[in-house]
Amino acid sequence: MVSPDALHQRRWLLIPSMLLGPESWTDVADVLNDLKQEAFIADPNPVPRQCEDFLAPWLSDVLGALPDPLDPHEAFASGAPPLVIAGHSAACPRLLLVAEEAMAQGHRVSTVILVNGRVPIDGLSATDLDPPLGRLLDKLTRPDDHVPPWHRWWGSMIEDMLPDESARQRVFAEARPLPRALFDQKVPAPRLPDDVGLAFLAMGDMYAPSMDEARKQGWAVARLDGEHLHQVVNPVAVACTMMALVSQAAD
Repeated sequence: MVSPDALHQRRWLLIPSMLLGPESWTDVADVLNDLKQEAFIADPNPVPRQCEDFLAPWLSDVLGALPDPLDPHEAFASGAPPLVIAGHSAACPRLLLVAEEAMAQGHRVSTVILVNGRVPIDGLSATDLDPPLGRLLDKLTRPDDHVPPWHRWWGSMIEDMLPDESARQRVFAEARPLPRALFDQKVPAPRLPDDVGLAFLAMGDMYAPSMDEARKQGWAVARLDGEHLHQVVNPVAVACTMMALVSQAAD
């Protein structure tokens, strides 16, 4: 059940994992828009095959999904809706950086929600945060120094994550091979102002340690029964839970 406060209009920036694409958020965006919210899905350009900095172009593309911010005085006077930033899986360690840059551009960020990913730690890479991931990627790396599309990492397990065949085809059609070096780039995790709420949504127990860490840090926390792509399987539950988390984070 969504509280009356949760129905206040907000802008939502939904950020897919770098391993997937915007289709992983499409159904949630539709639910949010039906609830009189204003949802935007980031659709970053393909990762360059060779690049010294994978982070800067991704950040620019992600924030490019938003309309231009109002002047702060105009935004306050007009009651422009605040911005909620929600990211899934591998995008999670980058979300504090996204929020900082969004505020620098003039957006009024109210809440950051991590959805089934790792809690950011300043200056660490994906493989620093998850050493077993690094070992898996080393095994998967092809002669061209790329890893295969994400859904090919898991064999038949992928059908448990996303049982509906048409949904699998729709979502995984956007998955691409990625440079192995992408996962070793260090990511800043800036401290955000105290009035920005922080929240964590777990789907199943895959990221239980991250959920525990978020709770320890005083974040708003919720858990849904489901697999890693539960936002595709049950977008209504995920959208409504995220709206409730916004209210909890504000409290």
